[in-house]
Amino acid sequence: MFRKFRLVMLGMLCICTLLFLSKKLRYPGSSDITYIPIGKEGIFRDVKVSVNPVDDDKVTLGDIFISVRTSRKFHESRIDPIVKTWFNLARKQTYIFTDGDDDKLNETTGGHVINTHCGQAYNRSHLSCKTGTVYDTYLASGKKWWCRFDDDNYVNPRRVVDLVNGYNWTQDICIGKLSVPFFTTDYHGHSEIYQFAHGGAGCCISRPLALKMKPWCGREELVVTTREAGMQEDCALGFIITNRLKIDLTLTDLLHSTRESLEDLNPDTLHEQASIGQSPGNTVNLDKVKNVKIFNHDVDPTRFITLHCFLFPTANICKT
Repeated sequence: MFRKFRLVMLGMLCICTLLFLSKKLRYPGSSDITYIPIGKEGIFRDVKVSVNPVDDDKVTLGDIFISVRTSRKFHESRIDPIVKTWFNLARKQTYIFTDGDDDKLNETTGGHVINTHCGQAYNRSHLSCKTGTVYDTYLASGKKWWCRFDDDNYVNPRRVVDLVNGYNWTQDICIGKLSVPFFTTDYHGHSEIYQFAHGGAGCCISRPLALKMKPWCGREELVVTTREAGMQEDCALGFIITNRLKIDLTLTDLLHSTRESLEDLNPDTLHEQASIGQSPGNTVNLDKVKNVKIFNHDVDPTRFITLHCFLFPTANICKT
């Protein structure tokens, strides 16, 4: 009888202790997240991030951080067509990361141009610094998804939302497209196999996975990773995900790079695509499509304006 009484008292003591601790514990909320200032002089140090998912609601455009990486020398030829077209569909969510000041572009985009101050050379160190800065800025944003694109991508933000909503953002997900089945590299004296989502097509990374990438991926960390692994920064993201973290890529056919013959894309399917690349001599072909405003190649060499008017014929730029 006395033994049963002691067990009951012990159980009540445990319950009371748990109730007391539950009141003392403080879980991360919005006040626990320090956001990096978005602007020309953003700081990318000592970032506090929210580890626990906020909710499980359906993802909206506002839950996605869209980054476009470019260089100052491409502002006119590549960024200008983007700003005139799909950027306007996601002005609040899209940030342009570059390597030089451009007050005019920064004003046009509402302060969404970030000079990374990483250097303008097209080399491993500068590109890794730039991509690492994008990563740090995404983490500080608190968004559920990081969708990264290059300056030669036409992006349909509405289809990007549909794409990520096919997956659970609270899991470790990287949505992308392979360029080749796999790569090998020498890392710390060992031969390692990895895959990567081709940066020219774009990719989307969920927040839980991005947080796990932190030891190898940041403004300074990614420079070290690419140097030690002997690879470019977009390859390094795949190396971190598929080799270090052992996470399989989630493949999609809705992201397209210039490694494909883009003129072979069926115009009837263009409304379904999330991103489409461009390069001189390799663009979507809408010349034979009916009921679409075709812009002269001198005015629209990337074909982004013609494509935009095909997808969104009521856009202001289509009325010119």
